[in-house]
Amino acid sequence: MIKQDEDSSYGRKLLRLFRLLLADRRPHYLTDLYQSLNCSPQTILRLMDEIEGEVGISLQKGKDGRRRWFKLMPLNRTGRLLLDNEDLRFLQICRDLADPYLPAQMKKRVDARLWDLSLQLSELTPDSENDTERFTFFSKGYIDYTPFYDRICTLLDAAQEHAVCLVHYRPSGEEKIKEHYLVPYRIASMNSALYVLGTYVADDFMTPRHSGSLAVHRLLKVRKTGHITSFEPPQVSSNSFGLPWHEPRTFKIRFKKGKSADYVRERIWASHQRFSEDTDGHLILEITTTSEPELRSWVRSFGPEEAQIISCSSTEPQQSDKTPESKE
Repeated sequence: MIKQDEDSSYGRKLLRLFRLLLADRRPHYLTDLYQSLNCSPQTILRLMDEIEGEVGISLQKGKDGRRRWFKLMPLNRTGRLLLDNEDLRFLQICRDLADPYLPAQMKKRVDARLWDLSLQLSELTPDSENDTERFTFFSKGYIDYTPFYDRICTLLDAAQEHAVCLVHYRPSGEEKIKEHYLVPYRIASMNSALYVLGTYVADDFMTPRHSGSLAVHRLLKVRKTGHITSFEPPQVSSNSFGLPWHEPRTFKIRFKKGKSADYVRERIWASHQRFSEDTDGHLILEITTTSEPELRSWVRSFGPEEAQIISCSSTEPQQSDKTPESKE
């Protein structure tokens, strides 16, 4: 005989049952439900009637042999988020992966919303308080973007509106502060740093000059001018090697057979890449990039005995080691 939970009110049982159904979309069997809520099967059936009266056909029910089951399948409506515990877990993983780049203000807000979602989806399990991050970074050096929160928000707003921003920028290794009229369209991450990608405009605020990128941590001030542009931002793929700087150029790079070749072969460096081997078994990587200086610097990091550029599609390859954000 099932012992009744006298300390739990009818309303509390109803809330607990609804949260169990909402936690995931698998079938919940009647026998499991009344044992979990510590009440009679008749009480569960009455509670199900209450829920069905509110959600209608979203509450599905059936039989698996002689076992009765219930399942909550919310109807998909515009503007509604349909989440379960598995969705919440993936959102938490995404938050952990983004951790090195989020200002403290954003982390606090994201964590608060994830906490609210977890309360809405299901009751906390006994182990949840001791839960730790499942994904993390081991960084050799990172930038704290907390002081840049307001500037990041301004850039994101401007990107949404196609608005012109006046930015005050200090290039790497220089003391002089430069001013630019920039229409931001995306914030990109590379090498544990954030960059704003945008189009520079002339003093008339309407004529596009060229595209470029600036390191967010070197932006001293960002202010929207109130001018809205009508031209479309350039189409830039995030699957290219490095930040966008120039027209696409294709390189062939030879990596010595062994550790260097294995390291390169295991990774995707760009959407336009192809692997092959030469007669000696060395790896040949053919790759297209819009940032030649970054690619050349990357190749040199392996050492001359391990990696060499053997061809380039550009007629006048640039030898500069400067990164796109220091071009200004």
